[in-house]
Amino acid sequence: MRKQLNYDEVLHTMRLSNSDELVQQGTLLLTLVHEVMEEKSLNKQDFIFTQYDEGHILITQVNSTDKTVD
Repeated sequence: MRKQLNYDEVLHTMRLSNSDELVQQGTLLLTLVHEVMEEKSLNKQDFIFTQYDEGHILITQVNSTDKTVD
């Protein structure tokens, strides 16, 4: 089952995780998000994430209303 998450839910999931791998992947993912936020003037609310059954979390949507995202 897939589960959609927002930025804060991703952070909360990482904090509750007992998996070093999930914490490491989440840290890299959120670091990427912060780089894109800075570069494209986006907010954390502009990102939608999906957590897959295996536990992996990916960015699946970026809401860029009136913003340019390459």
